[in-house]
Amino acid sequence: MRWPRPGRMRRLVSTLVLGVLVWALVCWAFLPYDSAPVLWIHFVVGRLVSTLRPPISSSDWLSVQPRFPVDFDVDVAFIAKTGYGTHHRLLAQLDALNLVMHDGTRGNTIVIADFAIELQHNGHKLVVHDVVAPLASDKALLGKKGYERIVKYKDMTAAIQSGRKEEAKAITKSFGWELDALKFIPGMDLAYQQMPDRKWYIIVDDDTYLVHGSLRAMLDRLDPSVPAYIGNGVGDFKGRFAHGGSAIIVSGAAMSLLFDQNRDLLPAEIVNSLSETWGDKLVATALQKIGVYLDERFNHFFNGERPEITRIRADRLCSPIISFHGLAQPEQMAAVGDKFRKVKGILLWGSLWKLYKRPSMPAYARTPVRADMDHVGRLDEATMTFKGIEKPELCLKNCNKHYQTCLAWTWDSKDKACHISPWIIVGEHAPGKYSGVNAGRLQRISEKCLSESKRGILDTVPRV
Repeated sequence: MRWPRPGRMRRLVSTLVLGVLVWALVCWAFLPYDSAPVLWIHFVVGRLVSTLRPPISSSDWLSVQPRFPVDFDVDVAFIAKTGYGTHHRLLAQLDALNLVMHDGTRGNTIVIADFAIELQHNGHKLVVHDVVAPLASDKALLGKKGYERIVKYKDMTAAIQSGRKEEAKAITKSFGWELDALKFIPGMDLAYQQMPDRKWYIIVDDDTYLVHGSLRAMLDRLDPSVPAYIGNGVGDFKGRFAHGGSAIIVSGAAMSLLFDQNRDLLPAEIVNSLSETWGDKLVATALQKIGVYLDERFNHFFNGERPEITRIRADRLCSPIISFHGLAQPEQMAAVGDKFRKVKGILLWGSLWKLYKRPSMPAYARTPVRADMDHVGRLDEATMTFKGIEKPELCLKNCNKHYQTCLAWTWDSKDKACHISPWIIVGEHAPGKYSGVNAGRLQRISEKCLSESKRGILDTVPRV
């Protein structure tokens, strides 16, 4: 078989590309916003753009004038989401984030949950809104797929009302994630009805912390009159959504578009909440129906881990960090609040190293092996493990052999295993483990950050 001539091949490729473009335009123009072809096109274009465009860094941010200054007290509505089994975290979070409950005239926060209670917080009444109760009394939901969640909610409510608190906690421990999915849409609706004129709406779990300086710097440069949905993107093209634990941000324009202009879509979304596995995905699927898609330019500003185990990758060292997640104990939230409350302005991922008083890169170069420490953390498919390694120095050599990918290594004395990772974590005390970092590579990245943003990352700490 003979291959087509080069000129003919170019014409064939051009025809194919043109056909794909015409197909994409037809799909975009005539199919619903949330149809599979439109979602696929949006996903592919987004991947292509992110491949061609480097991640946004702090220097990119600061080069743009803050044209839309935000006052958290009057411009932002915080939606704190909790549950019966975890509401003991709530007061510590409100203190750490300096949130003020909305009472109809003032305040910036509304608490949504699967039960109702009134608490006292700093001398003021704190109302926890049960946003699932209206669903339980909605007869239109009877017989719908997943109605078992409503039954579980009623069982939990009955246990609470009769004083069987341990039974109620057991229900939430087993089915809390199912009840959580029921809160998103009615909770957002309630927040919008109570605070309809806010520029931004931010949903946080009760174990999520937000870095105010980094968050404000981003919002100051985004137009809230443009429908926007921002967060840490996860999932496939059919339902790309912002991870709830890392915080979800929706502009006032998008909220108005959904809850003012398209309220007829809400009943279907409530029905979907009965069977959807991931409650945070419901925010995406609802907004997709009105043509608002997740803006993934800011993905790497969001984080789903505690500060000590946050994975700091090479492409994030110079970027701002907005959120932390997994602060399940009130004392953890309080400690993070105390530490980060002192930080002024933008906090960068790489700044965590100095903020938590870890040794400098020159110090690691002089003493590369650190006992009872782990700078790798949780292992996954991106880590490499070497068995039968007899001493930590050999693990360091393995990291050096993979210089362009390894940022940290940990040797476990118990199983003689060496783990290397493409990230570093601040780390916590880890008896029996020896760890270190790729000091030379990290120093090189730090110097690049310094030249780009006129600010050190690993060797200087943000203004405290």
